[in-house]
Amino acid sequence: MIDFTDSPQFIPHTQKALNYTPHDVKWVPSSARLVSMGATAGAKGILEIYALSGGELKKTAEAEHKHSFKCSTFGASTLEERNLATGDWSGGLSVWDLDHLSSGPSLSLSTAHAGIINTIDGVGGLEGRGHGAPELVTGSKDGCVRVWDLRVSNPVLSLQPSPGDAKRDCWAVAFGDSHNDAERTLAAGYDNGDVKLF
Repeated sequence: MIDFTDSPQFIPHTQKALNYTPHDVKWVPSSARLVSMGATAGAKGILEIYALSGGELKKTAEAEHKHSFKCSTFGASTLEERNLATGDWSGGLSVWDLDHLSSGPSLSLSTAHAGIINTIDGVGGLEGRGHGAPELVTGSKDGCVRVWDLRVSNPVLSLQPSPGDAKRDCWAVAFGDSHNDAERTLAAGYDNGDVKLF
């Protein structure tokens, strides 16, 4: 018989039943709050903020979106702002001010991609997340990987399949090598098992 008493153990601290399918959960940086987002049964997006209080998760704010949420990041936001960037099932990219959720997204690009945004990452915002301008990278079912400077409405870089090539779903993206203001590396993973570095 195996003795598990000396190995690390994960014990549920608390749990919360949701009336939607959560697709992403993120801790709000430097806080005892988390954000949960996903899809309702009616294919609407729901974004909720929970605070850890007295051993329980208590909902403090929520917002509904016309399209289901798929992914999110705080990576391009400062600790002071803590704005959340989200990707949705219709290819939309939005940025949310968590202190003003009821006002809707502070930035919305409804046609950032031609298909679902599967993955998102950010850099240049949070401490330890790199140098340079705050940027986001998104990967989509349309096969494109796009880099966004949120001060402009068009991507600053769009990596897409060559004409005639099969469009592979991009499932994972990550910024790296952002140790100064001039250099960044980008990694993307695709549904056929390819990982590409740019």
